[in-house]
Amino acid sequence: MSPSASRLSLGTKLGYAVGNVGLQMLIAAMSFLLMIFYTDVALVPPAVAGAALLVGKVWDTINDPLFGWMTDRTRSRHGRHRVYLIYGAIPLGLAAAAVWMVPPGLSPVAAFLWIAITYTVFDTMMTLVQLPYQAMAANMTQDYDERTSLTAFASMGALLGFFAGSVLMPVLVRAAPDARTGYALAGAVFGLVAGVAVAVVAWRVREPAAGAPPAAEADAPPLWASVRATLATTLHNRPFLLLMSAATLVRLGLTLVQASLAYFVIYQLQGDKGDLPRFMGTLLGVVGLSLFVWKVVVDRWEKNRAYILGLVLCAAGLLALYWVKPGDQHLMTAILVVVGIGMGAHWIVPFAMVPDTIDHGHMQAGERQTGMYYGLYGLMDKLARTLATVLVAGMLDVTGYVPNVAQSADALQGIALMTGVLPGLCLVLAIPLLLAYPITRARHAEIRGHTGMH
Repeated sequence: MSPSASRLSLGTKLGYAVGNVGLQMLIAAMSFLLMIFYTDVALVPPAVAGAALLVGKVWDTINDPLFGWMTDRTRSRHGRHRVYLIYGAIPLGLAAAAVWMVPPGLSPVAAFLWIAITYTVFDTMMTLVQLPYQAMAANMTQDYDERTSLTAFASMGALLGFFAGSVLMPVLVRAAPDARTGYALAGAVFGLVAGVAVAVVAWRVREPAAGAPPAAEADAPPLWASVRATLATTLHNRPFLLLMSAATLVRLGLTLVQASLAYFVIYQLQGDKGDLPRFMGTLLGVVGLSLFVWKVVVDRWEKNRAYILGLVLCAAGLLALYWVKPGDQHLMTAILVVVGIGMGAHWIVPFAMVPDTIDHGHMQAGERQTGMYYGLYGLMDKLARTLATVLVAGMLDVTGYVPNVAQSADALQGIALMTGVLPGLCLVLAIPLLLAYPITRARHAEIRGHTGMH
C-alpha cells in the first residue's frame, strides 16, 4: 500500500493493533507493579531500586535518537521498520521475562547491578521494537482522519494489553504458591505473549517501499554529524516540540498514578491486594468504552481541543483522589470513572497527532525523518516514566515507608500527593502547550499540498 493511500483495510488495522497488545502489556505491568515488586517482594530498598532503573534511562538519552536515525536509514528486503520486528520479537520476550526474576538474598549492591542490567537490556530491546512499530503507522497512511481510525484500532489493542498487564498479572501472581514465583511465572508468560504479538505484526503488516537512504550517498557526512543534523532539523519543528512537551507532562503525571496506585489502594484506602485488579478493571473498562466517544469527538473537533477536554476531566478526577479516606470504595470507583473518561483521550489523540507533525517537518526539511521523530518522542516518554518512578521511590524513602505494615501519616501523605495532586498538576500544565499547537485539519491539507501527498 502506498503511503498516500487514504484507506487501510480492516485486516491491516487489526494486524497492527495486535502488536500494541503485547507491548502495552509489558509497559503496564512495569508501570503499575514493578516498583512494588522490587520493594515488597524482592525486598530491595526503594532508593536502590529507583537508582538502578535510572541507569537504563541514561542509556536511553542516546539510544532513542540513535535508533530513530538508524531506522530512517535502514534498507532491507523486509522493509525499513518491519525488519526490527522480525528479529527483535524473541529477544524482547526473553529480556522482559528476566526483569521479574530477581534472585533472593541479594545485597543492595548486587540488587542494584541485577536491576540495572536486566532493565537496561529490556529497555534497549523495547526501543528497538517499539520505535519501528510506531513509525510504521506514520507511513501507512497520510490521511488526517484515517490516522485517527488507525490509532483507534491501535489504542484498543493497547487497552487490551494494558488490562492484561495491570489486572491479569496480579491475578496470576496470587494463584502461585508465593509472590516471588508468581511474578517470575507471570513475567515469563507476558514475555512470550509480547514476542508472539510483535511477530504477528511482522507477518501481517507491510510497509511502503522506501527509496535510497540519504547516508548511501558518496559524500554522506560521518555518522555522528548526520545524527546531529537530523536531530537539529527535528528540533526546529515547532508543532512537534509543543506536542512532545505536552505529552511528556501527561506521561509524567499518568506514570506517577500508575506507580503509586497500588500503594494508595493497599495503604491509604486500606483495601487488600485483591482490590487492585477490580479498580484497574473499572478504570480500563471506562477507558475502552470512551475510545469510541473520543473517536467521534476527534472526527468533529480539532485534535488538540479534544485532547485538552480529556486532560481537564482526568485532572479533575486525579485531584479529587486527595480527599479519599480509608474505606471509601464507592467514591474511589466514581473518581476512577471520571479519570478513565478523560484518560481515553490520551490513549488515542496524541498518537494521531504525531504523524501530522512529521508531515510538517517533511514540508520544512524536504526529507521524511520518521524514525528520528519517534526516537525523540519515545525518549521523552521513557524519561517521564523513569522520573515518575524515581520520584515515587524517593517519596517512599523520604517519608519512612515500611513494606507490608500500616504506614505513618507522613508516608500516607506522600502516597496521596504522588497518586493525585502532583499528577493532576502535570496534566494542567500541558494544556497551554496544546492551546498553542497550530496544526488543524485545514492546515494539514495545506501541508499535504506542499509536500505532494495525495
